Amino acid sequence: MHIDELDILLDVDGSEDPYLIFDVATSDGVLQIMGEFIVSESHIVVKGMHLGGDPSIKWGWSKLRALGRTIAEKLDVDYIEIHGAVRTTGANPGRHSSPVRLSGAPKPQYQTRSEYP
Repeated sequence: MHIDELDILLDVDGSEDPYLIFDVATSDGVLQIMGEFIVSESHIVVKGMHLGGDPSIKWGWSKLRALGRTIAEKLDVDYIEIHGAVRTTGANPGRHSSPVRLSGAPKPQYQTRSEYP
């Protein structure tokens, strides 16, 4: 997935501080993300995250990881740390998922003139 294939839109009407809802539009479809977003200069933490959207779209774990990495790259942060909410559907309803850290693309390392061979 490429950055230019991705739009992130805040659902102003559906969001209420501190919980925000974003629609993430991709070439595969739209995924809704809800949670408490804590933003710093180098990373984003999402607490109590829920996912929603068109149930006919099969996102899968690998697509979601790629999407998270692309979002981190688009927002120019080192990583996004996700703390999921208690599961209401799917595997093991009623339990908390483990936190997940998704790294963005590595930043280029520049050498100073004196470091050149």
